[in-house]
Amino acid sequence: MCGFEMIDNDRLEKELKSLSGWAKFRTFTILKMPSAAFVGLRFVGADSDSCTTSIPGGWRSQNPFKTMYWAAQGMAAELATGAVPFAISRSCERGLRMFVVGTEATFVKRAKGRIHFTCNDIAAARTAIEAALNSNEATECDMRVVGIDSSGDTVSEWVFKWNFRAR
Repeated sequence: MCGFEMIDNDRLEKELKSLSGWAKFRTFTILKMPSAAFVGLRFVGADSDSCTTSIPGGWRSQNPFKTMYWAAQGMAAELATGAVPFAISRSCERGLRMFVVGTEATFVKRAKGRIHFTCNDIAAARTAIEAALNSNEATECDMRVVGIDSSGDTVSEWVFKWNFRAR
């Protein structure tokens, strides 16, 4: 489909629905991201504006200080920024290369229990992907994610710099 209409929105909806299915997502993580499957990473949902993931506290994701290991948080935060661009890449006939070229994190509070990570920069990512597909040049997009605990407090804030380029 990738001409003036770069992204097949019907295929995109199917891809996002596929990610939302527990069994398909679990199979995907076991095959492609086994450490994410081990720690219990979950895809909560996504739409045209936001994407949310979650990760449980507990022995599989904790550090020796009885809080959530920063890398476990980073895994969930990265997925919150990358899931929709991944679905977009699968909904376009033209290939898209995407990878993280930078990240920043700020840890605000000890992370305990289930943490939800939400990215509200989905529209910016879609714009960057469309620009990459139109120009055949690499485009970068900073995507911010906030990790929230069960009491509604921010535990960490992340920025992932994604690089998109048409194949």
